[in-house]
Amino acid sequence: MTRPDTPKLSVCIPAFNCAAYMRQAAESALEQSHQSFEILIVDNCSTDETAALAEELVKKGKGRIRFHKNDRNIGIAGNLNRCMEYARGAYIKFLMADDMLLPGCLEQMAARLDANKSATLVTCGRQIIDEHGRKLATRRYSSTDVVVPGKQAISECLFGSNYIGEPTAVMFRKCDVEGEFREDLPQLLDMDMWFRLLEHGDLHYMGEPLCAIRRHGAQMTRANIQSGALIDDNIRLFETYAHKACITPSLRLAARHKVYMAYRVWMSRKYISPEKRKMVLNRYGSTLAYWLMPLGVPLLNFYRRILQ
Repeated sequence: MTRPDTPKLSVCIPAFNCAAYMRQAAESALEQSHQSFEILIVDNCSTDETAALAEELVKKGKGRIRFHKNDRNIGIAGNLNRCMEYARGAYIKFLMADDMLLPGCLEQMAARLDANKSATLVTCGRQIIDEHGRKLATRRYSSTDVVVPGKQAISECLFGSNYIGEPTAVMFRKCDVEGEFREDLPQLLDMDMWFRLLEHGDLHYMGEPLCAIRRHGAQMTRANIQSGALIDDNIRLFETYAHKACITPSLRLAARHKVYMAYRVWMSRKYISPEKRKMVLNRYGSTLAYWLMPLGVPLLNFYRRILQ
């Protein structure tokens, strides 16, 4: 039985050494118009002032913010799972500590879940901002609201790029989650979770940007590109889903996947071995596309901007 004071929605902030940005993240959530939500901050053993800032925010939140600190660093996947474990709301809304929610985000996304029982994932357009909060771009799947069958959305992302968005861009029901975020996917653990949700329902996409995703030098994406971890994640995700009976890619999607894998290898070309490069291109990508990347990358980036 649900207690009267149980919030409908949990805004989960997984935190690690994010004191520079977390106040803006939490305040963007506190300013939301939704009437029933909690903010849950879970600190993964930060070594900066994150914990002290979180305790300060708890006082400012007047009962709306809860704070937990892990006894040890349990990794990104572990901390995302811990957030879901502690969350009391029926709806989960992640807010990465360096990102922000834009006005109306919680209310509009929750309303979409309320009205559509077949929706297992709601996402939105997102602004891309720099470390100072300046807008760099807008990324979106569509400029208008669309409903995409879940298995179609999986195919589009698996054989292309992440059109769904980062954890801050989505909302879903806690009861729809099966399993946990995978620890063997340091970069694409969120995509895997979105895919599992979409195997059982539809993707509801809201074209209006309802969150801001921050880009800065301390993020793990650059390190994962350099180490080749992003390539490894793409392969693991592909092997998990590409052979499922429900995934039926067109020739266009299959060809696009080879180009994207060549692009990912090209981005990591200075950091991976020639043997790994050859294996990935032969098995998953295109050697021709790889050698054409110096000419093709500007066109590919333009193509991605149009789609997103």
